[in-house]
Order: sequence, then C-alpha cells, then structure tokens
Amino acid sequence: MIKIEREINSGFEIFSINNDTGNLKIFYYYGLDLCWTCNPKDNSDSDTCDIVISPCDSYIYTLIDEVYDSIFNNQPFKYLKYDFAAKDLVFPEKIDNTKRLFKDGIIEWHSDDYVYNVGSVVYIKKEEDKYIITIQKNKKCLEGKYPFNGYTVTFGNNSRYNPYNVTFMNMFNKLRDHDFFVNQVNINNYSSEDKTRVRKK
Repeated sequence: MIKIEREINSGFEIFSINNDTGNLKIFYYYGLDLCWTCNPKDNSDSDTCDIVISPCDSYIYTLIDEVYDSIFNNQPFKYLKYDFAAKDLVFPEKIDNTKRLFKDGIIEWHSDDYVYNVGSVVYIKKEEDKYIITIQKNKKCLEGKYPFNGYTVTFGNNSRYNPYNVTFMNMFNKLRDHDFFVNQVNINNYSSEDKTRVRKK
C-alpha cells in the first residue's frame, strides 16, 4: 500500500511517496527547479535506490504512466492539466529528445544541475504493468541540506531535455492539486480493478 505525505521544511513543499519497495521525494527548489530524491532502503551505502510503482499504488501510478507515455510518444504536453492546443503537439524528429531520454525502452534523465556524466540519474523502466524508478547517486557524492542528498535529480527550467521537463513539472502540479490529504483511504481505493488504467506496451 502506498503512502503519500506532504510537508513543509525550510520553505520546501515536499511530497514523500513510500511503499514496501522504497521511497521517493518530489519537491521544487525555491519554486525554480523540480527535484526528485530518495534514500536507499535500510539506509544502506548503495549507489542506487529504487521504488516500484504498480497499479495498486493508485494515483501516483497514473501520473508515472502519463510521464512514460508522453515521452515514449514524443508528446511532452499530452497530459497537461491546463487545456490548450499545445497539449496535442507532436515534435518533429529534429527536436525529438526521446533519442536522448530513451535507451532500450528506459527513460534515463541525467540531472540538470551537473555535467552529464557527473550528476545523479533517474531511470524509469516499465516491466509488465509496473514501473521501476531507480535513482543513481552522483559520482562526486555531493550532499546538501535536507531535503537534498547525493541522489537528488534536478529537472531544470532550462533543461538539456527541454521541453520534456514540462512533462515532469506537470506531474508535480497534478500531485499538488490532488486532494489526498483529507482521506488517504480514497487514494488506496483509487486503484480498484475497474478504475485503474494499465497501459499496454
């Protein structure tokens, strides 16, 4: 069962996503850049940490599924929460950053706050109907004040993957607007078999 919590710490609005497989934190850095981070399970010294998101993880599964589908189909604005014409835009091949983001069907996003081969990396892999999110620690083991750590990945406003940063920022906005704070039970019931959309490969 997934648990999603919201907290405010040092000016950061932080969403903590936890289930039996791992954890993920999503927040904006002073409203400028979106960040994902995690902690290795059992506080180990691993270079990576993972969380598996399955249909039973309800609303967060739907959001990850939308991110994956948007990038896979080269439609970064496909699921924008605001309705305007750009949501259906398909980018021509010459600015198709999916070639940089997709490797063997896996999203591979290198953090925008460091050079390509130094910063942390987030991988989003689809296996059957599940998503495996893995964050690889940066190579310099750079740490920072909470909620930052060596696993923090940045989706910058001026991203090397622009405009796919919008896809992740849109996910955050949907997470922020979803009223799961009042009744966590509703989120856990959201993924009943007849309500959860599982995208076929």
